[in-house]
Amino acid sequence: MNAQSGIDPTVFSPKPTPCANPADLVEAFTAAFTSDDVESFYRLISAQAEWVIMATGETFRGLDQIKQLTRRPMAARTHRGGPGIKPTTVFSSADGSMLCWEYVHTGIVIDKWPASSLQRPAPGTTFELPIILVAEIREGKIIKMREYFDLLTLTESGAPHHLYS
Repeated sequence: MNAQSGIDPTVFSPKPTPCANPADLVEAFTAAFTSDDVESFYRLISAQAEWVIMATGETFRGLDQIKQLTRRPMAARTHRGGPGIKPTTVFSSADGSMLCWEYVHTGIVIDKWPASSLQRPAPGTTFELPIILVAEIREGKIIKMREYFDLLTLTESGAPHHLYS
């Protein structure tokens, strides 16, 4: 206990957290991610966060790189009639340290597609891409995000792919 303030430093954190309650973070993340309110989204990300695209192995470290990451897909697609991000399954761990956010992203590819791959969807291609985000949360902010999706869904849209049959 701090004798001057009477505050126990093990209980009180002088830094406010944006989402002390896990349900608040889930709600704030969902509101920001299903809109074009990227500034609210950025406030949920730790300055030292890491975002890993599991399909390609790309890793973006720190808020500045994550901002660059979010700008690329926004510049590469458009949506018909509003945001094309629709959550399907959302839950967090009881202690609020993990968030799983499953959604379907639909859109239309435009000519600013950012990928360096030769397998690019043609501009005008409509896509429907299931994605799962798994976030690690510490002190009310996302510190690590792993993004899972099937890359062939985008690069070879409509082509059937089988691994075990």
